[in-house]
Amino acid sequence: MRHYFRFVLVPALLWASPVGAATVSAAPASAGTVPAAAVYGTNAAADADWRQDGADAGRSGHQALTGRLNRAVAKHLTRAWTAPAGGPSEQVGDAIAIDGTVFRSTGGAATDRGMIRRYDAVTGHDLGPIVVSAPGEAFGQLAAAGDTLLVESIARPSLQRTLFAYTLTGTPKWKTPLEDAVSGGFTTAGDLILRSAGTTLTAYRTADGTPAWTASLGGEPGFHPPVRAGDLVLQATEPPPLSAEPGPAGPGAPAAAKSSRILAFDAATGTPAWQHDSSGAELVAAAGTVYSVGEPGVCAYAAADGTRRWCDAETLESPVHASVGDGVLFVVDGHGGLAAFDAGSGARRWRTSYGLDAEVNASYWAPVNGGGVVYAVVYHFAVRGGVSTHRVELVAADAATGGLLRRLELDVDALHGGESLLLSGDHLYFAAVQRLYAMGPKP
Repeated sequence: MRHYFRFVLVPALLWASPVGAATVSAAPASAGTVPAAAVYGTNAAADADWRQDGADAGRSGHQALTGRLNRAVAKHLTRAWTAPAGGPSEQVGDAIAIDGTVFRSTGGAATDRGMIRRYDAVTGHDLGPIVVSAPGEAFGQLAAAGDTLLVESIARPSLQRTLFAYTLTGTPKWKTPLEDAVSGGFTTAGDLILRSAGTTLTAYRTADGTPAWTASLGGEPGFHPPVRAGDLVLQATEPPPLSAEPGPAGPGAPAAAKSSRILAFDAATGTPAWQHDSSGAELVAAAGTVYSVGEPGVCAYAAADGTRRWCDAETLESPVHASVGDGVLFVVDGHGGLAAFDAGSGARRWRTSYGLDAEVNASYWAPVNGGGVVYAVVYHFAVRGGVSTHRVELVAADAATGGLLRRLELDVDALHGGESLLLSGDHLYFAAVQRLYAMGPKP
């Protein structure tokens, strides 16, 4: 599971939310703007599937095929169906979409088995479980690599972490133990499964789960997963606490850094390729560029050698997550801001606010984009008359202008941060703790 912290929300939703309430500021794109037809993200290969968090090995969050879900239709986006986690003690672990079917993992502190269920992606019809016999396992992050389903699990009561592999019909293939340290989850990248835990990056073979190589990071990535760009694996680390004392580095290990850093490794061997200071530990990669997001701002680097291409430290306050598609980088911050940058030059295209009249307007989830629209799940908290109120909603913004097209309230009452948002075909799916949400065009 991607995050270890949890906060509980109660649905007392008191605000009106007119679409036109947000303000949009725009800046002209530079002459170096990448044409809209440019291919950004590996999802551009005519595939409506969403096989892992972030969709592809670069975690671009881009979907090239969205059917009829365009700007006009997004204005009327509605909830299509929901599926509960199961019993009172169960939680939704994660969800992916393959060939018109949504796969969902479940687990929980008191459940006696891990489970993976299937649903018709459009109607929500329950197609039944394919995995029901993982005793004592709480299934979390779910992904697919080719014809292999991968799920990370925590055993009860030992808390041993394990990566399980199944066929798409639920037949066990292999399992491998995982290091029990803080991790941002794993990323599938062809023949490799990439996962950082603590200060170590490990590449596992998709075929049998055995380690292909390990690499020392010289710092901790925290909850930020690795990405792959071409022949390189990229992982960013967080700056150490101010009170931290630099420790000795092992043979071949990079020196401890005082700020966030991006480290690049050869995907075949794990050999270090380059490292560079970065603006943050959250990464997305596409079209030969890796983008870093963090408190200091947003920066772009050449994936091949780490050369810095551009940075923006002014547009957003405390950027947290990003998505890139069709030559545009979309970034959401933790204070009500959503902005778009030219992916090649860094020129700001627009900035809008998703905030309401609330003390807290924040997002803890990566946005997704496709069909000329960028989508984000956001959270609002306010105190009115001594009563605390909460609101969780999906917002849709025009990718070209930043104008808000739709605000769709989700009756979410428990979140842990980092839940997956999927864009597959003409539907979106949000794997909240207590239920899976499907949103699409009005019938």
